[in-house]
Amino acid sequence: MKFCVDKNQFIESLSLIQSIINPRSTLPILSHLHLTAQIPDLVVLFATDLQTSLKLSLKATVTESGITTLPARRLLTIVRELESNELTLETDSNHLTTLSSGNCLFKINGLPEDDYPKFSPGKFNNFMEMPQSKLRKMLKMVDYAMADESRPALNGAWFSVKSGRFEVAATDGKRLAYVFDDFETSGLEAEGIVPAKAILEISRIIENSDKALKMFLDPNKIFLEYDNILFFSKLIEGKYPNFKQVIPKATTEKAVIDRNTFMHSIRRVSSIASSGTGSIPIFLNFVGNQELILSCQAPEIGQAKETLIIKEFKGEPFSVPFNPFYLLDPLKEMEKEDVILEFVNPSTKGNPCLITEGTNFVYVLMPIKNQ
Repeated sequence: MKFCVDKNQFIESLSLIQSIINPRSTLPILSHLHLTAQIPDLVVLFATDLQTSLKLSLKATVTESGITTLPARRLLTIVRELESNELTLETDSNHLTTLSSGNCLFKINGLPEDDYPKFSPGKFNNFMEMPQSKLRKMLKMVDYAMADESRPALNGAWFSVKSGRFEVAATDGKRLAYVFDDFETSGLEAEGIVPAKAILEISRIIENSDKALKMFLDPNKIFLEYDNILFFSKLIEGKYPNFKQVIPKATTEKAVIDRNTFMHSIRRVSSIASSGTGSIPIFLNFVGNQELILSCQAPEIGQAKETLIIKEFKGEPFSVPFNPFYLLDPLKEMEKEDVILEFVNPSTKGNPCLITEGTNFVYVLMPIKNQ
């Protein structure tokens, strides 16, 4: 195998693909990148951790076709340090690869491709098409609410494609983020739980542009295809909780607040707490007359209080404690000027708060108990 490639384009491709690789894998071959050169001008890179896979191609001048596998992270480290923009890779029959660029010469031992997992994506006729920026934004609206690995069934996001509507939701049991939009789904109807790693990888590799991507989903897997990239992930087995039943259908109290003002006030008041976990709550005290008092008290540190004039308040005065970081997460991703907070009998402990901005996004947050 021998090809010549632009160094910067090669770095970009290696950077996209290397995070798929699990450095703690017990299979040495999985720490390698699968590399295929095809005459006259195509190089295909592939990496997998057996759950998530990424395949991409780039233009190159190929003088000898071939296949090898190379240690991905070491290869990226070397290529990043090269000064010349032109890079040549040549692999012999023993999978020893020579990298030459300008005055630099490196030799890297590869492994035979026979042991590398095979990847056969197959064909899919029904797919949904959407702008990359739209999917990227929808994932950003919910990914912070995914549970950690201690709750495997919730360590991901629920995807649903049905009747022209695409829905995405995430919950960790204390909060729920849910977003939806309408698209042409071309007959595709499916739902499943996309793992957290796949969600983060998709957000990382797709562009914030209007260029279209194709998505295929079934109960077992998800494919994304666009430009020169094909992304694949297995889905989490099991059924996602019926989260829609926790979204309040009717509310008794409502507040409309300037989003940026609210965000900065939460940050200022909660800064009195030394813990970064949000275990020290911030209290929202709705006192009437369109006044909201935010307060926080940290034992052995001190206390903070700030009064906001809000745009609208309907209901009886009340006070409710929340994790300040859970309050901030959706506010940072919203785009409207105003945020709407709605409550159901908030004087009763344990009733959720509904946070929206008048669009197709819903956030449900449980107050901190025993406060």
